[in-house]
Amino acid sequence: MSAAADTRPADRSASAPSPVPAPRRGTGTLIVLATAALIALVACASVIATGAARPAALAPAPGWVTWGTPLMRAVHHTALLLTVGAAWIVVLLMPPPRRADGTRLTGGRARLARIAGTAALVWGAASCALMLLGAAEAAGPGSDHGLWDIAVSTDLGRTQLAVAIAAALAALFLLIGRSATLSAWGLAFAMIGVALLGLAGHAGASLDHTNAVNAMAWHLAGMAVWAGPLLAMLACARIIGEAMPVVVRRFSPWALAGVIALAVSGLVNAAIRLDSPLELASTPYGRIVALKAIGLVVLAVLGALQRRRLGDAVRFRHLALTEGIVLVAVIGASIALGRSAPPVPQVVPETGDLKILSLVGYLPPAPEFSVATLFTQVQPDWMATAIALAMAGLYIAGVVRLRRRGDAWPWLRTVLWVLGCVALWWVMNGGAAAYGRFRFDAHMVQHMAMMMIVPPLWVLGAPVTLLTRAMPPRTDGSRGVREWVLAALHSGYSRVVSFPPMAGVLFAGSLVIFYFTPAFEAAMYTHVGHVLMTVHFLLSGYLFAWVLIGIDPDPRNVNPVLKLITLLVTLTFHAFFGVAVVSATFLIAQGWYTELGMYDAEQLALIQRRGGSIMWGVSEIPSVLYALILATQWMRSEDRRARQWDRKADRDHDAELAAYNEYLASMRELGPQGIDARGEEVRDDAGRGDSARSDGDG
Repeated sequence: MSAAADTRPADRSASAPSPVPAPRRGTGTLIVLATAALIALVACASVIATGAARPAALAPAPGWVTWGTPLMRAVHHTALLLTVGAAWIVVLLMPPPRRADGTRLTGGRARLARIAGTAALVWGAASCALMLLGAAEAAGPGSDHGLWDIAVSTDLGRTQLAVAIAAALAALFLLIGRSATLSAWGLAFAMIGVALLGLAGHAGASLDHTNAVNAMAWHLAGMAVWAGPLLAMLACARIIGEAMPVVVRRFSPWALAGVIALAVSGLVNAAIRLDSPLELASTPYGRIVALKAIGLVVLAVLGALQRRRLGDAVRFRHLALTEGIVLVAVIGASIALGRSAPPVPQVVPETGDLKILSLVGYLPPAPEFSVATLFTQVQPDWMATAIALAMAGLYIAGVVRLRRRGDAWPWLRTVLWVLGCVALWWVMNGGAAAYGRFRFDAHMVQHMAMMMIVPPLWVLGAPVTLLTRAMPPRTDGSRGVREWVLAALHSGYSRVVSFPPMAGVLFAGSLVIFYFTPAFEAAMYTHVGHVLMTVHFLLSGYLFAWVLIGIDPDPRNVNPVLKLITLLVTLTFHAFFGVAVVSATFLIAQGWYTELGMYDAEQLALIQRRGGSIMWGVSEIPSVLYALILATQWMRSEDRRARQWDRKADRDHDAELAAYNEYLASMRELGPQGIDARGEEVRDDAGRGDSARSDGDG
């Protein structure tokens, strides 16, 4: 597969690859229906193979529930893939018919957006149906309880309801939107729904549910990014038309990313649910996992071949169809795995010493928490590790591309970015993460590192500047990653949040909302809350650092004095909030820490005071560093401005200074009221406002 997207529009020259001929009308509908049927067939066959079809395998339930669930999941997954795939093509892959229509949906892109929106409605309805099927399975035959009440009373049901809401929002933006921006919002909500499905599958109740749920979310996202556009290209080939070669070339790097996400997340999931590689052959669950792995390898090979054969329309179509068939077979096997019991039991009784394991997913480290254990204990978060490696690898790849092109890039920026990725790995895998779910002071170390260590290192790496220089711009009016990043950077929302006082309020004000409301306790109990907490800390810290000391361009030209005032006020409030935590007469997230049962009330109060002291004391060091960097950038900015004026003076031989001196000489010939000898008032419009620059030159 190609590692870079081709940004050239399709042309009809002899050297260009021949477009894939459009299929007959109605073929797209048949492909979608055949996809759903094949997924359902493989899912039912796999359910029989694993024994999950027997009522005793899961829970007593009517036969229509046992068989209706995989069938409805086939409809659900097909609609999901078509939603993500069609929206992905509209937002990132397909060029407009005319460059002037770049941000406006016309022609084939508008039709694809409507197809994606309609598929999203089917996806949401199927998710609601799965809620009721799950409730019927939980209630068992002959239950008198309402299915809806049972559905919304369980975590699984509430998650599926959240998926349905995300799908409905995606449909709203895709159906009513007439611009690429609104379609992008629709795609964003669709991907949120895909991520939420990680909680609705067999990962939500896993033993190590942090890694299991993260891996499942990335697994589903990789599948959607890979299979979704492929299904849309096969089903909507007539709509895409002559743009198909460009769409396929641009899809290639995303397909590669999907393969990598599937491979990494699949390894993590298999490691959690299998005791040894031998169980891949000795257990029904392991055999389906092995079948999925083989299918993944076959798909990777087919994907590479079909994109290399783009110029041969017949072979391209056959390879793409073969890839799609294998892919839906793998999806069907995944549905069966979701209803099968793995060899390693994933449910822990919530009693005795095992209650901590059932709540957190892992036991606390044996050594007592200390400064040393922050750097000696490790609690692996494999997906966070993969993200840190990917961020460092992509940045270095961009630098290498610049170097090969002959462009320079400061080595210090590269070092700072890589250090930020290392810091992210430590925050999510080190001692602070190992103890963070059990102790408030360890959590506060993790919090401070997320907001005040990782973001400044990333900001000083200038990732947006590197992105805009390393990636070629598109010339056909469509938007790729580079264009979307720049559009977001110059949007009205960016102008609002990049105002320094606003960034300061988001940075410090959210602390009060998070810790003095039930939000923090919810983040401890739920995985989604914990993920949202992590994302918020990183984003708010990045925004604050970017506004104050960022190298990347910002939509505002802010006075450095305002930046300095914002820094002092924000971090002073941050320190005083730490004092408030130290002085608090109540326990933060008391229900969570009490249910863990590791410490009594007096110990919890002491740990909370330590956490507040960490917040109070640690904020002082970043305050000094921020101030030093801000002052240094301020002085360099003034030096650059002075050099610019010097170069301008050299070019025009001090024309501005000479004009100002002439103005002063003319003023000396006037009276004190600015009246010349003839008694007429002399206007002095020219030259005003330049005194500061003239003084600098003088």
